[in-house]
Amino acid sequence: MDYEEITAQAKHHKQVFGRLVSCEMYMLEDGKKLALSRMHDDYHDMNLAILLDDSFRIVEIGGRMGRIPYPCCEKKPMEMLRSLKGVGVLERGGLKKVKERIPRNLGCTHVYEMIESTFRAIFVGSYSIYNQKWEGVLDLNLEENRQLGLQSPALTDTCYAFNRESKDPEILARACEKVEEARKMMDAIEAVKRGE
Repeated sequence: MDYEEITAQAKHHKQVFGRLVSCEMYMLEDGKKLALSRMHDDYHDMNLAILLDDSFRIVEIGGRMGRIPYPCCEKKPMEMLRSLKGVGVLERGGLKKVKERIPRNLGCTHVYEMIESTFRAIFVGSYSIYNQKWEGVLDLNLEENRQLGLQSPALTDTCYAFNRESKDPEILARACEKVEEARKMMDAIEAVKRGE
């Protein structure tokens, strides 16, 4: 069955559960980044805020549980978030560190889910931040951008698009030339700003 055939089975049936998880990311003036996440479902309404430094390490983290099924859930899992300060969100093993610092029996399955979704959103959102820096200076097509991504240990072999077998040395070389030209242009712009 394809997607349409599978989802058509929901027609004329009552939904028994729904969950929405959202994440927004903001670039702050001091170079820090802010990620705000929310999980809303039939039993939970939870919020998470993560403040990151310029290297995407957690500086501050906090959460709020507006609606939960059990009152005992509210305090300890939110207190445990403080132990995540210093975790590098974009480093390999970041999620593993979360599980090491917050033992399963002291945390919350749903907070873990929010943290994982937020880390993944930050990962994708980080490209928007880097692209803003180069806006108007660097013009890569999608394939050149993908080939550069294949050079990142954080991306290589993480999915089909970044499968190391799909490397193309010719496209990569072209992308690297464009990056070098853009870097020189950025250096010249910075020199003008400094009055050199």
